[in-house]
Amino acid sequence: MFYNKDEFSYTFELVPSRSSKGKKIDFILNFAGKAANDKVIKALSITDNAGGNPALSPMAMGREIKSLGIEPIIHFSCKDKNRNMMESLLFELDRHHLRTLLVLTGDYPKYGIHGMAKPVFDIDSAHLLSIIRDMNTGFLYDPRVKDGIGFPPLKFYAGCVVSPFKRLIGEQIGQYNKLILKLNQGARFIITQMGFDARKFHECLMFLRQSEFSETPLIGTVFVPTIKLARIIYKNLIPGCIMPQKMLERFEKLNPKDELFFRIDLGAKLIALLKGMGFNGAHISIPELDYNCLMDMIEKSEYYLEKWEDLRDEFVFDEEWKFHYFKKDVKTGLNISEINMFDKSGIKADFSEDIHYKLSHLFHLYFFEKDKKIYNLMKDMLISAEDTFFEKIITKFEYLMKRMIYDCKECGDCALAALSYLCPQSQCAKYLFNGPCGGSNNGWCEVYPNEKKCIYVRKFERLEGKLEEETLNTVIPPRDWSLNGTSSWLNFYKKDGAEEGTRTPTKLPLPDPEPGASANSATSAKK
Repeated sequence: MFYNKDEFSYTFELVPSRSSKGKKIDFILNFAGKAANDKVIKALSITDNAGGNPALSPMAMGREIKSLGIEPIIHFSCKDKNRNMMESLLFELDRHHLRTLLVLTGDYPKYGIHGMAKPVFDIDSAHLLSIIRDMNTGFLYDPRVKDGIGFPPLKFYAGCVVSPFKRLIGEQIGQYNKLILKLNQGARFIITQMGFDARKFHECLMFLRQSEFSETPLIGTVFVPTIKLARIIYKNLIPGCIMPQKMLERFEKLNPKDELFFRIDLGAKLIALLKGMGFNGAHISIPELDYNCLMDMIEKSEYYLEKWEDLRDEFVFDEEWKFHYFKKDVKTGLNISEINMFDKSGIKADFSEDIHYKLSHLFHLYFFEKDKKIYNLMKDMLISAEDTFFEKIITKFEYLMKRMIYDCKECGDCALAALSYLCPQSQCAKYLFNGPCGGSNNGWCEVYPNEKKCIYVRKFERLEGKLEEETLNTVIPPRDWSLNGTSSWLNFYKKDGAEEGTRTPTKLPLPDPEPGASANSATSAKK
């Protein structure tokens, strides 16, 4: 475990190239060797096909880095592995004593050999964390497996990611909600997305400290781009990353000769801010800078730490954000502990979305709620039709209707009611059941910017910002492919309407839509 609660921990991010050898790989190993000798950096994280681009496996790099005497943090994403492959790779990681993991949804694949690669996203990061948690206890997934015996407990130390740098309330609430889900599923440390806004960093810290997971280590990402990369980020070409306009202007004013000094100085200030605010560490990424530059940055941060409060105004970009979770502290420019209210009238789905939701919810209430008389009638009719000619007719009718209304993918294990009647299998590019990925920008899906809204932003708008703790702490199980093409209605009634998902009693602090308003949402039963 790289984290020590008694000190501020430094980690560094390495990005393997699309090669098994060469100058970049040699540079990484040389960097790792210096870090291992100096012991200032506690761990080196290794990305998993960053940006959706193929590259050398983090496991291959991790084994070499660990042999040098420094802890690797293996990025483990969901984008290009199904759940069986994940289990196999986890056994491999454990076999090689590579047990510190950063669990991510992953960036959408961009290309591959002979064309675009197929995105997998069989399960999401909340599911993967629960699998790792269960593997740490030692168990057997399915007693039907041949030679089905349990396995001894493993010893993974898994963390997760959160982005406090979201412009819209629906995006930001989605990020914090999913953070709680991931912590409930066993995440033991948190690394933030890259960003430059001190108030947003502070917001994330305050949110965590007000939750029951207040002791979980929180590490802020210090990313210092080149001028060219800063322009790319500003154009929203890197999913989930925000470059404030005023920060870009600072880069643009640079004389190229001053770029190196500026980047080291910028990183040093961000480290000092994180340390001064109370973060547990800094996760540093400095493209195209060497190990000596990193040491200069850390050393200079100690100088800035003595006056970190004077740096806050330099890193507050309130004009970039349409929502802050906490009210502003006018004295410091950061936040006070009071949660912001928000104007419910400003969070409204358009007319067609609103009608779609209300009619769907009305249908759900009458046909799938046990307290309605029609429930038992439908249950008896569908169960009596099982394994008969009428089951095929009912299934065809169900999916004909649901294809027209929801673009249904015939899962046989429908989660519509849990997502305000938006199908994640057809309307989320990553098929996510449990909250958004980190890639949205201004409410748009990272894969279809300015074309498709993130379904979790749409869900928030459909519910008019009304949320419910119990719903927010329910993990929707992944798609069961054995039910593919079968009637989800029949499957629901056969279970007698039993809700699925793991409910936990976590208390999640939420902003009220208006003073004194209650926060009730639609039922989360999976049907």
